Amino acid sequence: MAGRFVSRLFRGPGPDDNPITSIQGHECKKRHHHQREKKLASHLYGKYSMALVQANIINEDRCQLVSGPLSNASGGPTGVFVGIYDGHAGDICSQFVLDNLFNNLKTAITSQPGHVDYTAALQEAYSRTENNFLEHATENWEQNPKLASAGSCCLTGVVHGNVLYVANAGDSRAVLAKWGVGEQHPEVHPLSIDYNVKYLERRNELQAEHPNDLNLFDVNNDGIYGVRGCVQVTKAIGDVYLKLDEFNREPLEARYRQQHPILQPILNAEPTVLPYLLSLDDRFVIFGSGGLWRHTTNEEAVSIVKASPRSGAARALLKKALDNTARRHNLVYEDLKHLPLAYKNNIHDDISIVILYIDDLPAENQ
Repeated sequence: MAGRFVSRLFRGPGPDDNPITSIQGHECKKRHHHQREKKLASHLYGKYSMALVQANIINEDRCQLVSGPLSNASGGPTGVFVGIYDGHAGDICSQFVLDNLFNNLKTAITSQPGHVDYTAALQEAYSRTENNFLEHATENWEQNPKLASAGSCCLTGVVHGNVLYVANAGDSRAVLAKWGVGEQHPEVHPLSIDYNVKYLERRNELQAEHPNDLNLFDVNNDGIYGVRGCVQVTKAIGDVYLKLDEFNREPLEARYRQQHPILQPILNAEPTVLPYLLSLDDRFVIFGSGGLWRHTTNEEAVSIVKASPRSGAARALLKKALDNTARRHNLVYEDLKHLPLAYKNNIHDDISIVILYIDDLPAENQ
């Protein structure tokens, strides 16, 4: 594919880094009540399908796919980049990540002479984006206090050569499906780690990093754990009020102010990067925000996508997740989709999905 292609759903106002080849949110087909989708489009190595549903008054999710150059250098490496940015406490941080992370990745790749270490480049891109947001928040939070409380989980994937690199900070998830010729039952492989304190292992990891903090976790009446009673994730970009004590004062909203000082950052934005060597049997990867995986399993998600026509597959998976949660609340899908946003967020979160089909295995040294 010549040139560069960018696809974004629910992108906020502002200049695009490549407006000629971008698909803005308003250009994507609007579906039932706060749903949008890109049924099917091409990337360098195949096709993809995209869908998003809004549940909060302000949609906090952003998703992104870029196909083409991965650096700023002429003749530099090409590939496919996928981003799922699951915001919380508003959309300020997820929008910031959308606007900055991929450009920071290109800068990191461009700065590496010779062979590119994509793991290091992704880690540098997350670090740059985190530092950029911290600087922005520090300079402006007294005029806009939400900058101190907003955060975003960040799941990204880069396909280059015959390797898929998945970087994750938060509880979004990437899941791969593979099967050989003539095989009916797909293998299901999670390609990321969920950093959510509902898992004992994540709580133990965080407690080990803060052995003297006896107030690290709170548990609500439903048995749901929270970090300092505020968030459920242990990794995220933003959330600077849980990283630096200087934000623990007015004008930060009272519900976010900490009774106990922040002696060291509680959350961090360092992603775990897992490389995966692609093979001819690898069929597709589902990238989904945390809201998706609360209402479907890895196996069910793969089964739905495998059984669905590619065109609209992301929406088919979205509909199944919403149908699952509707039934748990004694509703049907048709009832749920007509609920106003003021009620929807009591039933499900914003959900973003990108399904990346791998059709033409890229050359190893492209």
